Amino acid sequence: MVEKQDYSQSELFSSDDNSGLYKPRVPKSSFFLRIRGYEKVMLLIMGLVLTSIISFSLGVEKGRRAAWVKNNTAVASGYTIQVATFKNKQLALRQAHALIKEGLTPMVFAKGDYIVLCVGKFSNQESAQPLLIQLQRTYAGCRIRRL
Repeated sequence: MVEKQDYSQSELFSSDDNSGLYKPRVPKSSFFLRIRGYEKVMLLIMGLVLTSIISFSLGVEKGRRAAWVKNNTAVASGYTIQVATFKNKQLALRQAHALIKEGLTPMVFAKGDYIVLCVGKFSNQESAQPLLIQLQRTYAGCRIRRL
């Protein structure tokens, strides 16, 4: 004995007229389709700025690490004595030849618009101190500096 129910049960297959027709789904609009043109440009600019800041900071860190080799010792971990700085290259070379005649090993290199004249390579500042005292008699402004 089957009793009648007061509510209708929906069937798996309905007997509608449109049951055999394909009903296309309405696509949901994506995030980029909903934003305006100028907003897209602003998001693109902010993304580029953020990317360039991150790549710059990573490049700086890579540059710092490039100066170090294994065992945490710097590649150019030496010291030298800066004798003089010249604007004229010929004067710097003349002084370098004079230092060679005295038996010293000068180094001449450019730093911006100036030519820097240095003498010797030392592993620490204490080993450069005796030569610094000797050179200060001739060159008043000498100083010990890192290579």
